[in-house]
Amino acid sequence: MYVPDPDPMPTTPGRKADHLRIAAGPGIQHGAGAGLDRVRLRHRALPGRDLAAVTLDTELLGARLRAPLLISAMTGGADAATEINRRLADAAAEHGVALVLGSGRPLLDDPALLPTYRAPGSARPPLLLANLGAAQVRSPQAADRAERLVELLDADGLSIHLNAVQEAVQPEGEPEFAGVLDGIAAIAARLAPRPVVVKEVGFGMDAEDVLALAGTGVTAVDVAGAGGTNWALIEGRRDPRAGAVAAAFGDWGVPTVDALAGALPAGLPVIASGGLRHGVDVAKCLALGAVAAGLARPFLIAAREDRASRAIAEVLAQLRIATWAAGAPSSAALGTEHLR
Repeated sequence: MYVPDPDPMPTTPGRKADHLRIAAGPGIQHGAGAGLDRVRLRHRALPGRDLAAVTLDTELLGARLRAPLLISAMTGGADAATEINRRLADAAAEHGVALVLGSGRPLLDDPALLPTYRAPGSARPPLLLANLGAAQVRSPQAADRAERLVELLDADGLSIHLNAVQEAVQPEGEPEFAGVLDGIAAIAARLAPRPVVVKEVGFGMDAEDVLALAGTGVTAVDVAGAGGTNWALIEGRRDPRAGAVAAAFGDWGVPTVDALAGALPAGLPVIASGGLRHGVDVAKCLALGAVAAGLARPFLIAAREDRASRAIAEVLAQLRIATWAAGAPSSAALGTEHLR
């Protein structure tokens, strides 16, 4: 699940609040799963080492993390986002994992919104990514704006989200994607050597699209497959004008497992997200070839309930146990040999 705030028109706080409220509620999940239920890790009754000896630390996008986990992008630009982002940032810093902020278009339009992204006094995660949508990377000024956003947020790099179906369903959407690939290349060149990640918003990526992105100079892709939150359904719930059109896309997209498999041959580091529920799902994605995994909705719900740190700790405990029980010495060592 991803809360990208991909607003094609000047953003309003009300839309941001609606996104947060609906994304945390029921009835907005993909009709089919992410494919992870059909993936099984090996179970070793004799793991061969102590659980405490299993390590999770990794290097991702030039940063040293204590685990291969990202808190996927959620929100910013509305008062309701301030405390959520504070709790997420503090929890990410505490556990040494990455945080991707919500779409920065509202911030570029109004820098006074900065506290809704980086709450005063919040901790700094070891890897922090700013975020822009595809609709914002097509203009001649896109590279300048991307660099400005990274500087405003004191971020380590940028995530660019692709949300074609959402833009098409959203009544205010901008489904104009001609020139997006060139815009991504221009931003990657401007921000280098800072990392640029391109991700979907929960409908997955086709292998051909990943191959095209590999030629733009981006650092990694996040396939963000179908199986979790469905942004067409969210837009249909948010605005009755979109409801009937959105309903047909309830099971649209490439499941996360299939998107991950299709992306690997392009040679880019691949982050897996979309419908992951816990640390065992993270371990499965790592064994399938991902360099890291992202979750959003579970952490959004936890942050709203002021238990973000506990939720991350639980995912990391699950990942450590799954890695150990599958027979691997570290999460970085997980591979196809650890699958049944």
